[in-house]
Amino acid sequence: MSSVSKNHFIMRVLVTLAFVGLAFAGSIEKRFGVPIEVEDECNPTLGNATFAADPHNCQVFYICDHGWPKVTFCPADSIWSQTSRQDGRCDDPYLAVNDICGHIRPAAPPESLLGFTDPAYQRCDYQCPNTPECIAWVAKCDGVQHCGDGADEVNCAAPCDPQTCRLPNCRCTGTDVPGSLLPREIPQIVVMTWESAVRLEDYNHLLQQILKRVGKNRRRETRTNPNGCPITATFFLEHQFTDYAAVQDLYADGHEMALLSISKTNPAEYWKYASAETWKNEFVDQRSILNMLGKVKPQDVIGMRAPFLQVGGNDQFKMLKDNGFLYDNSMPTPQMDPPIWPYTLDYRSTQECVITPCPTASYPGLWEVPMVDWLDTNDTLCAEVDNCFFPLSKAESLELLRSNFARHYQTNRAPFSLHLRARWFYEAHYNIEALEQFIDEILALNDVYITSVDKALQWVRNPTRLSAIGNSQLFGCDFSDREPLCAQPITCSYYNITYAPNSVQHQGDRYIETCAQSCPPRYPWVGNPQGLL
Repeated sequence: MSSVSKNHFIMRVLVTLAFVGLAFAGSIEKRFGVPIEVEDECNPTLGNATFAADPHNCQVFYICDHGWPKVTFCPADSIWSQTSRQDGRCDDPYLAVNDICGHIRPAAPPESLLGFTDPAYQRCDYQCPNTPECIAWVAKCDGVQHCGDGADEVNCAAPCDPQTCRLPNCRCTGTDVPGSLLPREIPQIVVMTWESAVRLEDYNHLLQQILKRVGKNRRRETRTNPNGCPITATFFLEHQFTDYAAVQDLYADGHEMALLSISKTNPAEYWKYASAETWKNEFVDQRSILNMLGKVKPQDVIGMRAPFLQVGGNDQFKMLKDNGFLYDNSMPTPQMDPPIWPYTLDYRSTQECVITPCPTASYPGLWEVPMVDWLDTNDTLCAEVDNCFFPLSKAESLELLRSNFARHYQTNRAPFSLHLRARWFYEAHYNIEALEQFIDEILALNDVYITSVDKALQWVRNPTRLSAIGNSQLFGCDFSDREPLCAQPITCSYYNITYAPNSVQHQGDRYIETCAQSCPPRYPWVGNPQGLL
């Protein structure tokens, strides 16, 4: 070995020893924001895992994608429960097993529930207000007194009687086809939703690809349902970063605008314990913002989804009922084979309460549109497509879409939900290609209608045979009463914004594109939806 080579070799050894010394002197916990242990678990030559638990946060886990960890969060207060490197799920804190983060299960339930052998009863979700018992949510309003003073059976909706609960304004929880029709007689409704802000880049690229196909002249043309009307979607909007000119254009084209809150405040527990007044300020005021900046008629904004799917129990649903909303779309359900149809909250819901607290009082005429779970390619349940095990190819994406659609199409034809968010497409180009192919495949069946939640509920409330839809107003496309996009939207600029994800220490800017006549003096926000000085 030459002297130059020897010197080079010695230098490499010294540098390596220096790094080893640093590691022992002060352990490096993270690299690029990811714990070192997680990187090792996902590394194909080391752990070769499918999932990796976060060692510091029991609600955080990582999906190993081609050896690189992608951070994912368990909803509400659920805990990542991992039984092996290839198997895991978000589970109830009372059932979860996660030694990696040091999860300790809460104390055992009170004696008042020991006679109930169902594991769902062995939880502490509801603290009795005047007595020491803490009971599972499923035990609240179940017809049996579990709190010492019976507080758990106060203000409870009665069991549903299908003889008195009848369409168009009432329906019991169930898997039966509305109108006593046969599955082969009805359309397969596909409810397509978009959650989060509508950003200009999403509108110009993703949404144009999803809603329109490339025609014979290589130009985009609208994808249409069997009746010749364009497919439509529901947009559950958060206020920040939304382009309101894009919202107005989508609304004018027949899409539904619904609510996700103004602030989308973290953490999820903020919404779990929010008062009825907080829900009102976040959602009723957001309806005002949509009207002011997006020219969306308030009477057309009739639905909502809770941020992070964290429902707020009776306070949330009282707000909906008191303020003229028609439906909620926040409650996931593992009941998928056959799937649940939408139902009203006049009577007690029998849908499993996956994320507590669910509504227990009666709210006549208010609809729950359940988020029927998908089964992903790793045999894990997921409510939104980007929460499913991430497909590794276009073929896997197609399998995910086709297999879950088939479960609805081949059973009771309850509405099949496509709950979309932008990140699923930006993380892999083949997902948008797979979705476009899937949409074209199902539209070719001639008995599938891709539509918004409000139009799906119109059908559920007035069940109509597939053969008669062409002669009805269902899934129609006359939106001439909606104001079209203006020729020259204005840009409203707001500086030194401190709302999350910014802060007082790290302030940011906000820009709003709108067809409004003038810009609000201040950035519209909770408590000041008009942006007044």
